[in-house]
Amino acid sequence: MKNILTTVALVLILMPATFSQSVPAVFVKWAPASLATGKLTLGSEFSFTPKSSVDLMIGFPTNATRKIRYDDKESDIESKAFSVLLGYRYYTGKRSARGFYLEPYAKYLRHEAEGILEGDLGDKLTRMDTRTKYEGFGIGAQLGVQFLLFKKVSLDLYFLGIEANSAKFNSTSTDVANSLPWTFIQSEEARTDFEDAIEEIPILRNRMSVTVDQSKKTVRTGYNGFLPGVRVGASIGVRF
Repeated sequence: MKNILTTVALVLILMPATFSQSVPAVFVKWAPASLATGKLTLGSEFSFTPKSSVDLMIGFPTNATRKIRYDDKESDIESKAFSVLLGYRYYTGKRSARGFYLEPYAKYLRHEAEGILEGDLGDKLTRMDTRTKYEGFGIGAQLGVQFLLFKKVSLDLYFLGIEANSAKFNSTSTDVANSLPWTFIQSEEARTDFEDAIEEIPILRNRMSVTVDQSKKTVRTGYNGFLPGVRVGASIGVRF
């Protein structure tokens, strides 16, 4: 985390030296769809030549609620995230900071969630107090197109991004509805419920570990390794 902030600060410090050689175009941007994932994403694009720019986007944690399906029931989960993306853009057209572009980038993402998953173990209702944490560092490249409306308003569409991440994920879920320890049959049913939920995750199915602590009525899942990803989205901004 400290290395990420140091890199970002270094880029910002070196910007004036780069800009002193040309007149830059500066955009301030907002990615509205990021609110659904638990972050407010703001950023800037610094265009120091007609065809080149540096793109910096930072996602600040905000609370977001989404529904997750577990044991054939839907439960509410609260999530929040923090992210940093630093990219270099090359525009293919002749006009400054608009048209189609290719952008290699590096990014960091931390995502946390918590909530109660409701289900059944045999004839007993369960309420699984669940907490998850994801942390990943990645590199990738994306294609996009940027429009400039009324010479001031930017519309940035990044529609095809492919990335590789080094990711770490873990979750802990504890049954808070029952005071007695699980039976062996209940613990195996809980394991099956979580394995079935993981099967709904295309990339991580069969890769995530599931362990059950019968006496503590707790299920833990985890994954540590390579994680491919895709990136699509949009932002709006103002040019200064």
